[in-house]
Amino acid sequence: MQTRLQARWWIRLVGLASMLVVCARDTLGQSTSLPALPSTAQPSGASPTSVQELAERLRKMEEMNKKLADQLERSTREHDEQMRMVLGRYADLERRLSNGNAGGVREESTAVREFPPLQNDDESDLGSPVPEYWSFQREPPFPDPHYRLSNINVPPKRRLEGWFGPGFQLQTDDEEFRLQVHVLSQVEARAWDNGGQTPPVGGFYFPRQRVFFNGRITKPVEYVFSINRGLNGIDLLDAFLNFNFDDRFQVRFGRYMTPLTYDQFAIRPMWLPTPERSLFTTNLGLNRQLGLMAWGYLFDKRLDYAAGLFNGSRNSFQTLSNANDFIGYLNARPFQDSEPLWFLKYLNLGSSVAIGYQDQQPVPASLRIGAVSPDAALPPVASMPFLVLEPNVIERGDRLLGSVHGAYYFRGLSLLGEWQYGYAGYATAGRPSVSVPISGYYVTAAYFLTGEHVENRSMIQPRRPLIATQKGQIRGLGAWEAVARVSELQVGRDIFTAGFADPSLWSNSALTTELGVNWYWNEHFKIYMFWLHGDFADPVLVRPATFQRSSDMFWLRCQLWF
Repeated sequence: MQTRLQARWWIRLVGLASMLVVCARDTLGQSTSLPALPSTAQPSGASPTSVQELAERLRKMEEMNKKLADQLERSTREHDEQMRMVLGRYADLERRLSNGNAGGVREESTAVREFPPLQNDDESDLGSPVPEYWSFQREPPFPDPHYRLSNINVPPKRRLEGWFGPGFQLQTDDEEFRLQVHVLSQVEARAWDNGGQTPPVGGFYFPRQRVFFNGRITKPVEYVFSINRGLNGIDLLDAFLNFNFDDRFQVRFGRYMTPLTYDQFAIRPMWLPTPERSLFTTNLGLNRQLGLMAWGYLFDKRLDYAAGLFNGSRNSFQTLSNANDFIGYLNARPFQDSEPLWFLKYLNLGSSVAIGYQDQQPVPASLRIGAVSPDAALPPVASMPFLVLEPNVIERGDRLLGSVHGAYYFRGLSLLGEWQYGYAGYATAGRPSVSVPISGYYVTAAYFLTGEHVENRSMIQPRRPLIATQKGQIRGLGAWEAVARVSELQVGRDIFTAGFADPSLWSNSALTTELGVNWYWNEHFKIYMFWLHGDFADPVLVRPATFQRSSDMFWLRCQLWF
């Protein structure tokens, strides 16, 4: 700041010197000549100068000084007026340029633009070692002949409003711009029977630690961006734009959950009645992929649909082959507006399908019980494998995955069921592809013992929360939900006969039974307490020379969502 202060004083001195030069030039240019000063020298032999003569000479000198002072003041005023006119012209030119060539100013104009004036003469700024480059970060002072300033009219500033629920939300007062921030945090404990199995390994895990950012930039353009704590770092989870000009037809472009199976597309993981999705979905579901999809609601929102093209690898960030999958989804509520059948208002029926060609490494290479979605941060040792493919196997050939689903909600009851089917092509080096059939199903029943009602699987607000989040809420023991589920996944015997897996070590079928209770302290905090039992069609390897036909796990999970 010492350098800047010195520069300011130099500018002022140079300006003063310039002013004096102009004044001197104007003064010398006047037609009136300066009066000759009377000589004070006394010639030899002259009589001494009288007092009256000296007084007259002094008067003439005072008149001359006054005249010079008047001329200097007049010249200063004229100079100041000229400077004001010049600065006014530059300001007017700048306004015209900033308005996009307004007022007849040509684009080719090379007029020099004035630098912003130096500001802040506060002596407290002295001594800073940081150079001030801010004036060079603005628009160039000497535009080239084709340089054109932006003519975009800046809209008036909008007032920003903020509140909590859902999530932390910021929104403009005209509702055109919105930002929401959500957090999902899950921590769990797993205790498998028969200690010493490798795998599975009991212990404490973080299946999901996620931060979501979503909102809109003007009402038609919506966005979602989320990050996930992976096993070895931070991963991208969702990243897509949604163009919502009409609820009946929307377009989604980016990476997001594919519309395959009801328990994956229609229910977010934090609202599942069970800790995880069905065996078919957690092992073979396509999960999140990159794609372009049209979707929406028809017939007064009695029909939901989605259809699009996606990269073919499960939970992918990039395509591994030129072929993509087509995925379609339909879900109908036929009795949503039927008065006589009011008790069927929340009955959902539908189907989904995915068709494509694959040529890549198999994902996953092993099928497991107690698994989570592929994008969750759970190490493989936390779940138990029942079918592991040989290292030289690749997924090659046509693939079809589909489901037929039904979901019924009535007061505190949730009934979910889905039949899942399909086939996938597998091959080894030098051998042709073999199509292997796949099938599965699940049936889930859940009921709120504390009187809460559901219309779908979404956020639950307990009638009497254990920890109140609003003033005036009646506190109690929270909401309690009893849950039971049966789920099965079966792979055709071709997986063994074609040499893709070892039948002496693994099973081509698994059936799980889950019983548990969900305890909702309030709408943000939930505890899962479950027992999982798995049965296998054939004994599977759990540790060297040790096989089992079943396995059990106690499951405790705490979840925070806001």
